[in-house]
Amino acid sequence: MQILNVKAENFKGLKLVEITPEAGTTCIGGENHQGKSSLLDAIAATLGGAKLCPKRPIRDGEDEARCELRLQGDESRLLPPCTVTRTWRRKDSGRVTSELEITTDDGYRAPTPQTILDDIVGPLGFDPERFLRMKPKEQADVLRGLVGLDFAELDAERQKAYDARTAVNRDGKTMKARFDAMPIHEDAPEEEVSVAALMTELQRRQAVNARNADVRREADEVRFKITEHERRIETAQAELRLLHTQLQAAEQEVNKARSAKDIASSLLEVKTAEVNSLKDADESDIQQQITESETVNRKVRENAERVTLAKDVEAGQKKSKTFSDRITAIDAEKQKMREAAKWPVDGLGYDEEGVTLLDRPFEQASASEQREAAFGIVAALNPALRFAFIKDGGLLGDKALADFARIAAEHGFQLFVERVGEGKECSVIISDGEVKQ
Repeated sequence: MQILNVKAENFKGLKLVEITPEAGTTCIGGENHQGKSSLLDAIAATLGGAKLCPKRPIRDGEDEARCELRLQGDESRLLPPCTVTRTWRRKDSGRVTSELEITTDDGYRAPTPQTILDDIVGPLGFDPERFLRMKPKEQADVLRGLVGLDFAELDAERQKAYDARTAVNRDGKTMKARFDAMPIHEDAPEEEVSVAALMTELQRRQAVNARNADVRREADEVRFKITEHERRIETAQAELRLLHTQLQAAEQEVNKARSAKDIASSLLEVKTAEVNSLKDADESDIQQQITESETVNRKVRENAERVTLAKDVEAGQKKSKTFSDRITAIDAEKQKMREAAKWPVDGLGYDEEGVTLLDRPFEQASASEQREAAFGIVAALNPALRFAFIKDGGLLGDKALADFARIAAEHGFQLFVERVGEGKECSVIISDGEVKQ
């Protein structure tokens, strides 16, 4: 389906323009601000509606604009020749509304004209250069919608797995750093030392030593008593010598003292034997063990913590690999879907960064390859409406315009090209909003 006739009135910079475009390339010439772009915008807005309509479609000073397109029709799609007419009106409030009408040659009026056009007008409109001006991710979005690949769920799952793997790897690095920094105590026992058991043993030994001290003290007391008795004997003997008259009493005292001494001597022998048999418990080693127990136990705890951390590091590495495997599987699934998709141009594809051509970033392709791909995408997006236009054609060299003309012919497309000037290459020249020739 191509355009047979265009008639536009009061649209943007146009006053009244009517043209019959070529089946191949129609070059629209004229100086700047004369209405060339307005004509192309009128065609796009008439077919694309609000999504392709400029903010101020009505010419300044007018209240109504109108564009009428005569379309060829497409029997293969059961689309008969028809006329598409859109009228824009400016309300008192300043708001602009539009009315659309599609009529066939036999007078049939389509009940839902915009629905019909929405089904055959792609999101890019009719300008392949527009695709080339897009950012890489915007280009990828257009291409994704064209080939019907929706990776939203897979991308969300992939991002979730990627984020989870990142968190696991971050924790794993932290644990690995802690693990590597932890000391290994080869001299530490497998279990912690029981300080309670050591304290019990110390108390037992202290009790033994306390009992031994009591026995020694008792022996000393007996020895002291013997010494005291000897002093008493000496005193008594002195008194005996001095107090002969009290000899009998003194002798009795001596006898008593000797008797007491004999008893004490016998007791001393017993205590001495007992003292000689005593053996003090060595407290130094148990005191040393208690002193060193915290150091030993710290080593035991650090060894145990190191073993646990090693297991955690290994578990984190396994979990990270699980996420990595899932990311790889998702990427493989997406690649499989890409390979199975029907692409408008051989070698075209896309990844997370943008569109690719022959497995290279699209922007690295030659200008000719990019134009070929862009036109193929526009053609695929507009399978029924076989026309396209190039705005600012004057910015393109002759080779670039020749490339677009060739590609358009290969796709069976009409091509409208806007160029500044009034050279012989121009099919139509617009001046002050009207056709000059």
